[in-house]
Amino acid sequence: MVNNLLKKLEKKGETNTRLIVIGGFLILAAGIGVWINSIYLNPNNIFWDSFSNNLSTVGFTKQVTNKSGQSSMNQLVQVSLSNNNYAHSITTLTQSGTTVVTEEINGVSDEYVRYINISTNSKNGGSSKNFKPLLNKWGYQSAKTSGKPLSSRTFYQTIFGILPFSNLTEQQRSTIVNYAKTNKVYTVNAKTIKHETLNGQNVYTMEVTIKLEGYIKMMQQLSKYNGFEALKNVDPAQYAKQPPVVVKISINPISRNLVQINNGSSTGITSYSGFGINPLTQLPKDHISLTQLQKKIQSL
Repeated sequence: MVNNLLKKLEKKGETNTRLIVIGGFLILAAGIGVWINSIYLNPNNIFWDSFSNNLSTVGFTKQVTNKSGQSSMNQLVQVSLSNNNYAHSITTLTQSGTTVVTEEINGVSDEYVRYINISTNSKNGGSSKNFKPLLNKWGYQSAKTSGKPLSSRTFYQTIFGILPFSNLTEQQRSTIVNYAKTNKVYTVNAKTIKHETLNGQNVYTMEVTIKLEGYIKMMQQLSKYNGFEALKNVDPAQYAKQPPVVVKISINPISRNLVQINNGSSTGITSYSGFGINPLTQLPKDHISLTQLQKKIQSL
C-alpha cells in the first residue's frame, strides 16, 4: 500500500511529498522504538504493572520448592479468588527417608486435609507401618474450632506474601498501589536487571528492596479489604529501624505476570503461573474430624 502511494506521488512529480511521507514513517518507527525501550520495557513500569495485576486476579498457581540437607518440600497451590476463596494444595515433604504427601483445601472458614501417601523407614513390631487404611480419608476442621491462627493457613500464606494477591475493586487496587508507590514500599534496582529464561518464559529479573514498616501498613489495609484482621494488632513502627529486605523478582515483560520470587537462598524459590484461571474447588462431602484423623495416624 505504501509503495503504491509513493508511485502515485512520483507520477505527479511530488518528490517533496514522498520525502515527507518517508520521513514521517521513520519518525513514527523511531518514536515507537523509544516508547518500547524507555516506557513499556522500563523495569519500574514492568514491576508496578505486575504488582497491580496481582491485585486483580481471580486465581493463580504457586509452586514452592525448599531443600535443606536431607529435608525437602515441594508444594503446588491453586488459589481461587472469585466467588469462593480457597487454596487447593498438594505438598510433598521428605525427611530422613520418610515421605509424606498431603492434599489440602482451606479458605476463610474451612480446612480439609487428607494423606495421599506415607512411606517411612520406621518399623513397628519388626514390619513397616501400614498407613493404607487411613490414606485418602478427609479430615475436616472449621476456623472457629481449630484454635489455630488464620495466618497459618495455606490460603492466607499464599495471598499475603512478599508480593500480595487479591481480587480487589478498581478503587481498592488503586489505593494499595498508590500507597506502595508514594511510600516507596518497593524499590526496583534498575542496575540489577537481567534478561533470563525461566519456566520457558523470557523474563526480566530484578532486585527489589522492601521497606518493612511501609509493607506492614500496606498489608494491614489489604487485609481489611479481604476481611482478614490478624494483622490489626501489629505495630508497624516496630519495624521502622529494621533493615530492608532484598529479593529477586522475575516478571514476564509482555504479559506483566509474576514468574518467580527468590529470597536469595536455595531454599526460597517460589514460582507463579496460571493467572486469571479460577480453579473449580469441590469440597469433600465425606470426612471425619481432622483431630481424629491425626490421632489415628500418630497411633500407628
